[in-house]
Amino acid sequence: MQHTHITDYSHITPLIILGSDLCKGWKCPVHSEEFRKLGIHTEINLETEHDEPVAPELDVYLRLPTPDETAPTQEQLLIATDALQRTIKSNKKAYVHCKNGHGRSPTVVAAYFIRFEHKNVDEAVNLIKNKRPEIHINKIQFEALEEFRREVVEND
Repeated sequence: MQHTHITDYSHITPLIILGSDLCKGWKCPVHSEEFRKLGIHTEINLETEHDEPVAPELDVYLRLPTPDETAPTQEQLLIATDALQRTIKSNKKAYVHCKNGHGRSPTVVAAYFIRFEHKNVDEAVNLIKNKRPEIHINKIQFEALEEFRREVVEND
């Protein structure tokens, strides 16, 4: 019997796809035929729940384990936004995910908008929410984004 992949993702921009990882291990939706057809070149995985084999067609696989309901560290946000920027500048697609695609991974995408699109935190979160209404950036994640914005603005 063939496994049916469960996919739950949203195109935030033409090159940034934000979603979940509802399958486990080698059955991850990132490795399904659907995702190969999407042309994903970079995967940013924020899960601590499990790791997965790296799909051979990926140029970049970045695992930044972040516990559920928490925010990535400032260093993780810098690493992730650097990877997103390199991917986008190469006109390639990135898939950013955590388990459900509601908190940790939207925090990374918001950090990208803050750093490279010069958005404030509310603007960045609203850009994502317009494409993926089910996100819920919690207080800890929002505060991490505010700190990230302050650091980015000071270093520019």
